Amino acid sequence: MNMIKNRDKTLLKGVFLIVFFYVLVEHFSIVKAVLLTCYRAISPLIYGMAIAFIVNLIVVKLEEHMKGGIFENQVLKRTTSIIVSFLIVIGVITIVCFNVIPGIVDSVKEITRQAPQAFDTVLAFLEKNFGVSPDIVKEIQNFQLDENMLDSMFGLMKNQSVIQALKASGSAVGSVVSVVTKLFIGIFFAFYILAKKESINAYIHRLMETYLPKKIADGLENFGHITYETYANFISGQCLDAVILGCLVTTGMGILGLSYPILVGVVVAVTALIPIVGAFFGGTVGVFLLIMESPVKALTFLILFLVLQQIDNRLIYPHIVGNAIGIPSILIFAAIIIGGEFSGVIGMFLGIPFTAVIYTLLEQDMGKRRRRKEQAATPKESE
Repeated sequence: MNMIKNRDKTLLKGVFLIVFFYVLVEHFSIVKAVLLTCYRAISPLIYGMAIAFIVNLIVVKLEEHMKGGIFENQVLKRTTSIIVSFLIVIGVITIVCFNVIPGIVDSVKEITRQAPQAFDTVLAFLEKNFGVSPDIVKEIQNFQLDENMLDSMFGLMKNQSVIQALKASGSAVGSVVSVVTKLFIGIFFAFYILAKKESINAYIHRLMETYLPKKIADGLENFGHITYETYANFISGQCLDAVILGCLVTTGMGILGLSYPILVGVVVAVTALIPIVGAFFGGTVGVFLLIMESPVKALTFLILFLVLQQIDNRLIYPHIVGNAIGIPSILIFAAIIIGGEFSGVIGMFLGIPFTAVIYTLLEQDMGKRRRRKEQAATPKESE
């Protein structure tokens, strides 16, 4: 009788899944519209949770050092740590927006302005030191694009940009206002989450214990724990490693007397937030900046950067990040490529810990299944 009931339940589940996927595929446009509407409604809360997660990394570190005295009061301790953490985040964003970005823009302008002169300098350097044929150098120097083609290209781009600007100007203002409003709501929501995080965790735990089977509740708690630990360790470790690499680049350039040490160091630190490939983008910027002055300086910086990159990859990064990732290199590259296709730079950054979470869960599941097989095979072997 019980076997019949179990078969009926399994059959009903199968029928339900078939109907569900049929409705999903048949009415995909409606489902997509509903999901987008729901996302717009809860997006401020999503922003708030993301902000709370990042700020909480600083809050936890601050509270570890806030002991005794006035900080015996837990409310004062929590409030102070949250406010200081938000000030740190705002300070970093302000420095990046008002110092780093303008510096990068000025550097790009300088590269554009001095590009022809630098091009001639590089060609002369190649001809003098590497024996490049003067005929090849002359052909490169005489290479010119068709001016009519350039005029038509820039004219087309100009016309299209004006039309697009007129079309987009109205919606752009509304979009900016909407994003800023959602961001402010998210900040207030993040502040509340951080202030009441223990109570929220306890409430979620009670909900799962009450409404979910123990096996599912334990699985969700395990998933949440692994996800939090992986993302927290990865983000904090990646940021610290990026700062250290940027400081090493700045110090090395200062010792060697190279130009733009602070700017290049900050650019390397920011781009190094993208694991493996990010720092090379910052190094490329440094090479282009220095090649305007001298190819020798650019080559010196390139050697310095490659040496520091090897030191970081072999000594610093494994020690700081440790086993936060814990996945094979091929999966890291795959996570960067796939994450970049889905969400650009953010996808490249967050794709690695996401892959690490999936990899850890698979390892746990495989370990359980292997132990079950070994336990099931043990009695037979003993017989």
